[in-house]
Amino acid sequence: MLKFKIILIGSMWLICATASAGWAPQAVQDSLKQLYPNIGTTAWKSDHGYYVVGFKYKDFNTQVWFNTKGEWVMKQTDWQTLDEVPMPVYHAFTMDSYASYEVLDVTYVEFPQKSPLVVLLVQQPDIETEYQLFFTPDGELVNMRNATYLNNPLGAGTFL
Repeated sequence: MLKFKIILIGSMWLICATASAGWAPQAVQDSLKQLYPNIGTTAWKSDHGYYVVGFKYKDFNTQVWFNTKGEWVMKQTDWQTLDEVPMPVYHAFTMDSYASYEVLDVTYVEFPQKSPLVVLLVQQPDIETEYQLFFTPDGELVNMRNATYLNNPLGAGTFL
C-alpha cells in the first residue's frame, strides 16, 4: 500500500511539474509543427483547459490555442496598431464615438469555424478606463466592454 501511495504521489507531482514547466502533449505539439513548421522554441501555458503557445510569426507576436486533442481552436495576432486592420474596421472606428480615444493595442483573432474579429483596446486621454471594441472584418461593431480590470482579457474565457 505504501508503494502505491508513493507511486501515486510521484505521478501527481510529475503531472503538476510538467504542466507548470510549459509542456503540452505530443498531439498538441505535432499539430503546432504541422501548422507552423518553421517556428523555433515555443513557450506553452494553460488557459481554461486549453494549451496555448506563443511565438513570433511574420514579425507579429502570435498565440495559438489548442484543445486536448491537438485541434487548434483560436489564434491571436498582436497587430498593436491600426496599420494592419481592414479598411472597413478603420473607417468604422474613426466614425464611431470612440474615435477620439487612444488605441492601445490591436489584436486579430481567428477561429477555425467562425468569422475572425479585430479587437481594439482603447482609452480616453487622461482617463484610466480601458475598453475593448470587437469588430468583424467588414467593420461591424459586435461587442464593447470595459476591460480596465480584466486579468486575461482575450483568453479562452472570452471566446471559447
